[in-house]
Amino acid sequence: FIMGIVFELPLLSWLLSKLGVVNKAFFKQYRRHAVVILLVLAALITPSGDPFTLMVVFLPLYILYELSILVVKDAKPEEEEEKE
Repeated sequence: FIMGIVFELPLLSWLLSKLGVVNKAFFKQYRRHAVVILLVLAALITPSGDPFTLMVVFLPLYILYELSILVVKDAKPEEEEEKE
């Protein structure tokens, strides 16, 4: 169930981007934090403690995070915001 929810990360990111809550800069700025959180999440999901299994779970999660960066929109430059 948890893995099913995690695979919705790009869709959730896109939706939050459309609402103006997050943008690419946010994802790029907190990439290091996301890696640590994803490693902890992978450790919770992984049934055993060996590093290989941990990486097998972590890598798809990280790929989904990077995919989320691709689907969110860029922040508007301040010059365009002033014109509007």
